[in-house]
Formats: sequence, C-alpha cells, structure tokens
Amino acid sequence: MQDDLEFHALREDPSLWERLIEEENTRAETEPAARERVESMYWERDRAKAFQRYFESLDFQQVTELLGIFGLTHEQTLCEIGGGSGQLAWSLAKAGFKHVDLLEPNALPVTGTGWLQTQVASGATAVGICNSLDDWYADKARYDVIVTRNCVHHFPNIALVAAAIRQKIQPGGRWIMIREAFADTPQELRAALQTHPYCQKYGVYEFYFPARHYVESLEFAGFKLRAVVPSGYGNNAISGYTSDGGKPSTQRRTKTWRMMLKRMPVVTTGLFRAETFLKRNLGLRRNRYSRPQIMVFERV
Repeated sequence: MQDDLEFHALREDPSLWERLIEEENTRAETEPAARERVESMYWERDRAKAFQRYFESLDFQQVTELLGIFGLTHEQTLCEIGGGSGQLAWSLAKAGFKHVDLLEPNALPVTGTGWLQTQVASGATAVGICNSLDDWYADKARYDVIVTRNCVHHFPNIALVAAAIRQKIQPGGRWIMIREAFADTPQELRAALQTHPYCQKYGVYEFYFPARHYVESLEFAGFKLRAVVPSGYGNNAISGYTSDGGKPSTQRRTKTWRMMLKRMPVVTTGLFRAETFLKRNLGLRRNRYSRPQIMVFERV
C-alpha cells in the first residue's frame, strides 16, 4: 500500500520549509484553509502577533500547568530542542522560567529562530539560542529539563539521538515530550503521510511511529517513562488546535487526570502499558493512553 509514496527523497531542509510556508502565507491571503494551517503552526508573517498568540493559547496554559504538576520550577535549567521558531521557549521565559535555552538548527525568519534572535539582540528576552548541533553537544552545560514539542518523530533513529541527548541531562533530570505524531499500522502511516499537507507535495521529512516505539527507544537509551498525559485531557488543546476547554464531562475527566498526574503518575504509565499490550496483542481499538499528548521521561 505504501509503494506509491515517496520516502527516499524526503529531507530535513530549513530553506524548503521557509519557502513552502512563504507560499502558504501568500495563499492564506485568499484561502481560509491555508490561513488556518499557518495559524495552527504559528507561522503567519506577523511574528510578534504569532508569538503572543501562542503565549495566550489554551495549549500553552495547559503545558505550563502540567510542568508545575511534574515538579518543574522556574529556577531549573531548561532547553527546548527542535523548537522551530521558538515560541514555546520564548513563552516559557515570558512565563517566568529563568534559564531557558533553545537548540534549533534553522535560523531563518519564519520557520526558524530569526525573529526570536531579534528579541534576544534587543534585550526583550533572555532565551539562549544555539543553531549548531556540534556547538551544543560540545558545550559542558547540563540541563535539568529537556523539552521537545512535535519534534521527535523527525529523528530517523530515535534511540541514538536519545542516547546523545541523555548526556546533556543532569542525573534524575526530565525529558518532557509534547505532541508527537503517531501511527500504529502501515495503513495509518500511509494515510498520515499521504494526507499531510507538505510531506508528499514538497518532499519534507515526516514519519510517524507507534507511541511504544518512542518509549522503547528512550528506555533503551537510559530513560524511564514516568507519566503520560492522555488523549482527551483538556479537550486535546495540547495535541490539537482549540481554545475550548470542552464540555463539562471533558472538564471533569481532566480534573481527575490532573489529580492522578499530581499524586499517582505511575497509574498513567501503567494504563499506557496495559492499553498498548491490548492493542498489540488483542486488537483493542483504543488510543486514550497509548497516544498521549505528553510523555514524561526521567534520566536513570
């Protein structure tokens, strides 16, 4: 079923991303669907407005709330990896986190760190930006927290990259993995790549994995899964694009999950493993815990 898809030529190319998003922004002037796509990625041309929009979003509100539940403090050293434009790192600094760095190889104006660099240069934000993987790994700095958002599915070898990232984390430090791309079957993978607005059309690298692959790769590299934020939490504002907290039943479930994550996060990882086992071996068709919005790992 996948023989009609392009795989070999897919590539990570910042200039390609910048060019295609510029084209998308031009279409967005007259096409509502294009405008919705760029706004959902916070890549519209008005960069200051896009960053402020993300800072005020329900997505970011829920992320910061959960970081507190996971025990992160404003004093800890934190680095976002693969943050694109850097709106998450910028928002964390704006929200009071005092030691925020961003590793992002793309330095271009819209899809990369170009606008954020102007804010650093003007003194408007204290985010530390690194555009060189070699320089980042060579630096002796070690972090309490690594954050990735919609990023890890771009690693062709997740375990290898995770092992390298582990060396940059303090013992007992955390990796907060937010909003990853999932597919459990070849059919789902094919559908995801075929319907992705840019993958097959432009040749940009995308690849989806079962959630168990992320977990097994990181645990193989020396991490341990400590918590998962299930699908449905907060009306999926973290994994989707919504400003609505959901109907009352959704809000009640979110409150229960919030309490569970604060007091007994091990329950969420147990439910993740149980649901994953039942899906893989008994054909269970459920994705509540086995496609989480956030996975929390600890360096062990």
